[in-house]
Amino acid sequence: MFGLGLPELIGVLVGLCVIFLPFIINANLAKNRGESVALMLFLTLIFWWIVTLILAFMPKVEEKSQS
Repeated sequence: MFGLGLPELIGVLVGLCVIFLPFIINANLAKNRGESVALMLFLTLIFWWIVTLILAFMPKVEEKSQS
């Protein structure tokens, strides 16, 4: 595949995971924390893993019961 051996292919796959993983994590964290998902994904473009750390330490928003 494009002249890549197994070690290079594994390196490319790991690199792609490192690039896309913050977007997946931050979308889920922003949704659980009650933040704007679109804004957090935009900030992820700029600040990468820093946004993930900030969202991870924010408290979760508790859902109000319907009674």
